[in-house]
Formats: sequence, structure tokens, C-alpha cells
Amino acid sequence: MNQPIRYINGTDISLPQWKECLRLGGRGTLYAEPAFMKAMAGGWAAFVLGNYEAVLPVFPRKKWGIQYLYQPAFIQQSAIHASGILSPQVVTALLTKVQATFKFGEIYLSPAEGICATASKKNFLLSLQPSYSVLEASYKPDLLKNRKIASRQAFRYQNGAVDRVLGHFQQTYQNRLNYTAQDYQALGRYCQQVKEKDRVIVREVWLGEMLEAACLCIADQERIYLLLNYTAADARKRAANHYLLDQLIREYAGSGKLLDLEGSDHPGIAHFYQNFGAVNEPYYFLGWNRLPWPLRLLKPGY
Repeated sequence: MNQPIRYINGTDISLPQWKECLRLGGRGTLYAEPAFMKAMAGGWAAFVLGNYEAVLPVFPRKKWGIQYLYQPAFIQQSAIHASGILSPQVVTALLTKVQATFKFGEIYLSPAEGICATASKKNFLLSLQPSYSVLEASYKPDLLKNRKIASRQAFRYQNGAVDRVLGHFQQTYQNRLNYTAQDYQALGRYCQQVKEKDRVIVREVWLGEMLEAACLCIADQERIYLLLNYTAADARKRAANHYLLDQLIREYAGSGKLLDLEGSDHPGIAHFYQNFGAVNEPYYFLGWNRLPWPLRLLKPGY
């Protein structure tokens, strides 16, 4: 392969060529959308093959005078997007260039032949191409039992408010997730930016005056990404989240999109998503540490 690979700051990227490469790649593009990357990470950059035949967005930071790569909040995984066939040779060349440019990195990558991963992670997808009746026919017995529990409740499924869902999610999960208050604020600002484009999907389940469950999704041309999913503690026994996801699937069945459930490796969450017929599309963690001694000792060895 004799095409050059350039490292380009996000502010210097040719946006028309970037968007065309993503369009021809034919995969979900939220995580590589310049406005979303800027909102969630501030600064971003990319490794670009030739004349934008392939691109890999990355997120640099600097500490102790050394630049390294990290994965920002709400950008679950990055991907190598290619305008044509993505060969293992291109994948290897890009990742070799990445690791030669940065001495330390912890990044997550979408599936691509040629990735030598440190570890794999689970991500569950559900095709919304079929009708609801077809999707419903794939529901597992455990889900059907919980749906029967939910049917005994006077649940209301309705449009929701971004700020309310963000607030409940942050308050409930702040001690379990490594997200900062600034991360939630950044996501809220981005949602306001794209709200008028009908890309933000916020749905809530109410029982009387109580918010039982809620979700915040962002859509692109290919996928609906479930970024936040909140359930009130005592609403679990009423299967409120089963009801929420079932209603979301009913609403968007036949849309042709993929519902990207964003995980999870947690056995209980994985089981919950699989009950709806979702299938695992693994993504990969890639870590490396070539820092000089003694800084190398302060980070994982990989």
C-alpha cells in the first residue's frame, strides 16, 4: 500500500470529503459526526488515508507534556470508515500509524478485519426493518412474562424532556459510570443543537405522577443510538423498562434503521437486550503503552 496516511487536526479536516467517505462507507456515523465529536470531546483529529479513501477519528489529550489517545464519554466506539472495501492491510497500516504517533492510547474500535485487539466488548443491535408483529414473534419467554406484568399497570408512554432524562440518569448512575457533570452538559447542548432536525428521541414512561423509566436516543441515517436508559429503583418490579423498550420498538418498527443498544458486558443487561431478539456485534478495546520509563509504570502495561 503506497498511499500516504496523514494525521490531521479536526479543524483542518475537509468536511465535504469527510462526509462523503462516511456516506460511502454505509455504516452508522454518529460517533464520527464532526459536530458530535466536537461537542463530546472538544478537540478531535483523524488519520486520513490518501484522498479520504479511509478515515479514523481519534481523540488526543495531553498530560505531563505527552499526548495520548482516549475515548470520550458517549462515544462508545470509533471506526475506520472507508469509501471502498476496507482491507486488513489498510486497517493494519492505519493502526500502526496511530501507535507510532501516540505512545499511549486506550481506544474502542468497531469490528474490522485486521484489528489486533486487547479485549472485546459486547454491543447489541436490533434490526427495525421488520414489522412490529415480526419483531414481537422473536421475543423470549422471559420478556413476555415481564410484559404481562407491565400490562397490569396504567403506564403512559410519551415524549420526554432531554434535561429531565439527563438529570435522572446522572443522579441515579453517577457513582457507577465514569462521566463528569461536564459530559452530561455537553450531551445536553448537542441535543439542543440537533433537536429541530428530529434526530433526538426522548421517551418516558409515567405511572400517575411518577417517572418510571426513560430513554434518550439520537438517530442518524442508519441507526438509533440508545445513549441513556433510566429506570426508577422500585419500577423494576413493575417491568417499566421492558414496557419502555417494547413501546420504542413498536414505534420505530418498519423504519429500516438499526436500534443500537450500546452494550453491555453486564450479564443482566445483556440478557435483557437479548430477550428482545437483539444480537451481539462485538467491538474492540485497543490499548498500548510505549511511554518512557518511569511514566510507563503509572499506566497499564498492555
